[in-house]
Amino acid sequence: MELLWLKYFCDAAENENFSETARRFFVPPSNISQTIKKLEGELGTRLFDRTKNKLKLSHAGKIYYEGVKKALLELEGAKKALSDLSDGISGEICLKVSTNRRIVTDAIEKFSELYDSVSFKIRHGDGNDSDFDIIITDEELDEKKFQKKTLIKEKLCLAVSEKNPLAKKEKINISELSSEHFITMQEGSSIHRLVCEICKNAGFEPNISICTDDPFYIRKYVEMGLGIAIFPLFSWKGQFSEEVALIPLDDYTRTTHLYRPLGKYATRASILFEEILFEKVDT
Repeated sequence: MELLWLKYFCDAAENENFSETARRFFVPPSNISQTIKKLEGELGTRLFDRTKNKLKLSHAGKIYYEGVKKALLELEGAKKALSDLSDGISGEICLKVSTNRRIVTDAIEKFSELYDSVSFKIRHGDGNDSDFDIIITDEELDEKKFQKKTLIKEKLCLAVSEKNPLAKKEKINISELSSEHFITMQEGSSIHRLVCEICKNAGFEPNISICTDDPFYIRKYVEMGLGIAIFPLFSWKGQFSEEVALIPLDDYTRTTHLYRPLGKYATRASILFEEILFEKVDT
């Protein structure tokens, strides 16, 4: 049994797709399939239940996965602990950033100026959570698996063109927006989810006319009068032009958390980055 076999197994267990694991490790799919068969042969048990178009962990596979994942984390942690014995701050910080990207980017820029021997691996919303050193998200993760700290709690705001009659209001009842065209980030994003939840709680489905993966275009389309947008006030502070009216939604907030996988070694570099990130939020 080789260490690489275990890495293949864990990745396949997480995405339940041998072809995807092969793509991630830059090997043919047959390599993954053959390796799993060898592993099952050594263990004397079936790790996956296979059907025509589906692959799922067996009961034994789930038990084995939990143990192997912990072991791989321990090995990786030991390697990073040895690296931390050196005099300088070096290594790699793996970040998953689902919200507050601008603030996180500012923190990365400042950190990189101070510690240029540290590299970053960054994902915006994809990847297995346990693979990252730090996760920034407004979603609630399992606190049995992750250490949680509140990073930012911010009010939500409505952005409308100055030409929109809503711009004259000092306060908005969400139900007043049922006939409006909404502009938001793409499906699956934090802001898209917030808009849908807020409107659903007010008794209607939002009429989303524009979805984009770039906040710049949300701001531009609102300015052009193509629709309205709900956004987090602190994160997007100073991003709209004077041609856009901002109306606070006092009853609505977004809370972003910083998570670390429990059992994963926290390097000196990642701890220092976390400190800089909280400094950015406080300024």
